[in-house]
Amino acid sequence: MKLDELEILEDDFDLFVALDEKEKIEFIFDAIKDGIEASVLKQINKMMKPIQKSAPIVHTEDYQVGKYRLCITTTKKQIQLNSNSLRVINKYLSKLINDGLILQRIKMKRSAHDLYKYLRVYNIIGFGGPFSNN
Repeated sequence: MKLDELEILEDDFDLFVALDEKEKIEFIFDAIKDGIEASVLKQINKMMKPIQKSAPIVHTEDYQVGKYRLCITTTKKQIQLNSNSLRVINKYLSKLINDGLILQRIKMKRSAHDLYKYLRVYNIIGFGGPFSNN
């Protein structure tokens, strides 16, 4: 090991101080072997694993449907449809059901964060085969 060649800058040192003794040894070993940047990224990834497991993944998209807007927010177990037109929400909901998504409606009131007039929230129960219109 060549510790005298190792240079830990201020930002990297802040991370180093937050580590426990075992992680500090691992950090120094990886820094000498692979470089500081790789060592920092490895430790950050290790710190993020518990956070990533507990945080729900949320995906939001906003679409223009004719003259109306439709905001679709999905998590692993829930879908929220927010629009200024009930017709647009119902059309999209019909598409989801015809594609085989099994949903259960949840009564929920709009909050200050909901941009549009209507909000429909559904639990995703499961997936089935798609329905045919014929």
